[in-house]
Amino acid sequence: MTEPRTVARGNGGDFERALPEQFADLEPFLDWAVEPEAARTARKVKASMGEVRAFYAAMMPRLGEVLDYLEQYFGDEMPAPARRLHLLSLSLVGVATLVEIYKQREVVAACDPLRFVPH
Repeated sequence: MTEPRTVARGNGGDFERALPEQFADLEPFLDWAVEPEAARTARKVKASMGEVRAFYAAMMPRLGEVLDYLEQYFGDEMPAPARRLHLLSLSLVGVATLVEIYKQREVVAACDPLRFVPH
């Protein structure tokens, strides 16, 4: 399934939206839309707890809507705005434990997350 290109009008003409239109409010967090997994881990490690909480607070209430939107692309190639939204959701998974369980930036009695190398 393909989605028509999401176009917005700006002072300089048309441009492709970074995220699907209904998720434009999440665009301030696009620096969390990174791949591969090692890059998401590095982004999490360099973020302050304030940044983590702000990202979590913006994404978590929208997660159901995000997943419902992304479901239309299950098994298909995603257009770039949907792909970035997917990457944001993956980053949310990575930071959720910091907010929900550890409630702090530094995790005590654990190995350095940058040592983990996914295959």
